[in-house]
Amino acid sequence: MPELPEVENARRILLRAELPGRSITRANVGWAPTVKLPSLEDFVLGLPLKQILSVNRRGKYILLPLDSDETFIIHLGMTGGVSVQPSDREVDPMVRHTFSLDDGRVLWFRDSRKFGHLWLTSDLPSTLPPLGPEPLSDDLTVDYLSARFRDRNAPAKALLLEQSVVAGLGNLYVDESLFQAHINPTRKAGGLTTAELESLKDCIVNSLTIAIAIYDRARDEHWPDPPSALHTWTVPRTEGEPCPKCGTPIVALRVRARGTFLCPSCQPPES
Repeated sequence: MPELPEVENARRILLRAELPGRSITRANVGWAPTVKLPSLEDFVLGLPLKQILSVNRRGKYILLPLDSDETFIIHLGMTGGVSVQPSDREVDPMVRHTFSLDDGRVLWFRDSRKFGHLWLTSDLPSTLPPLGPEPLSDDLTVDYLSARFRDRNAPAKALLLEQSVVAGLGNLYVDESLFQAHINPTRKAGGLTTAELESLKDCIVNSLTIAIAIYDRARDEHWPDPPSALHTWTVPRTEGEPCPKCGTPIVALRVRARGTFLCPSCQPPES
């Protein structure tokens, strides 16, 4: 599922394709339930002749501010991806939505499982759900994590998956960050020490930074068709596979219904 590094990679793909400055001339929605706001008709009729001013990201959302003071929002869902293609290129069968541009190219939205979402809104703050700080910004601090985790009995992983706590993290990078920090995902959030929170914060930043760098290299190497999903983590996601740090077999379990992989030796249940 696309998480912060994948969505940031998508954002950088659109920037490299020089999407800012282009105007949308036609919107073709191939799966109506993808459009969340406004109505399908208003969405399709509301995008043409609007110029895209920039390509931004907030958490897992791609934000395309328009010259109409509206924002075109894309959420990639579980299997989504975006690219800008020549109009004469054969359309991939997994492309559900296309947006023709004024320079003759087309913005593709691939979405094989149809879990992506689209919005066109003039009220961005009320359209997006509550989002916590960006993990690669100065707003993610140990003091912030301490305040959000204090007295919470929920598992540390469960809290980190809440977008209102930290924006952009998902199952893969939460597991990776906890693995690197030697913290068991089932540990009560309120029981983590200041030193553990410091390590967790650093490992969140490091795991995301490394992942983004891997995507940057792949984008340079494979442009104009860079990969959108890469293996950028170190914790094995196969039960029984040896831990890369100590060789102990990896354990699989579920935390709040989410598949979770950990090393029982490097990440003991209690500190």
